[in-house]
Amino acid sequence: MLKKVKSSVQKREEKKRFQIPKPEIITEGKLTIIKNFKEIVDVINRDESHVYKFLIKQFGLSGDISDGRLIFKGKPPEGSIEKAFQEYLRTYVQCYECGNYDTEMIREFRNEVIRCKACGAERPLHAHKEIKYSEEKIEERKTYELEVTDLNRDGDGISIKGDITVIIPGAKKGQKVTVRIDRIRKNYALGILVKKN
Repeated sequence: MLKKVKSSVQKREEKKRFQIPKPEIITEGKLTIIKNFKEIVDVINRDESHVYKFLIKQFGLSGDISDGRLIFKGKPPEGSIEKAFQEYLRTYVQCYECGNYDTEMIREFRNEVIRCKACGAERPLHAHKEIKYSEEKIEERKTYELEVTDLNRDGDGISIKGDITVIIPGAKKGQKVTVRIDRIRKNYALGILVKKN
């Protein structure tokens, strides 16, 4: 009973600690500014230049970092900055195993790895791989063609579709597969392998 209480308290503390701020966005003429950019990157424990380069690639805009603010020279589509931040979190921060954001980016044998401080899981980080946000939403019991981009600790395939990380047992990294979505829980979905394309 005591262990359950401690576990519950720990989870609440972790959730409180990793309350990631929402981007505070303002426009000044032709400039779009994220006022709290430094605050966000400090909370997620990532280098601001890494986050900056990711966002710049997403929108194809030039920009700069000044006084803790990220300044775009142009106007990204409405709502796209928030979506791009979520994509960054899923790709470069969130643990694929437990969903925790308490992770660190390290280098092992010339490879970049994301290590979870909560559960100890590790996964390789494929540097310079640009992932564009997809507007398409997935639904349970529907089939989709996906590409397996990674594996989790249990060897299950992983694919990112829109704002959902799809776990595909039996799929291998690099495969293009047809998957039926069995169930969706928050930002994760279980996919049933229908066929390998």
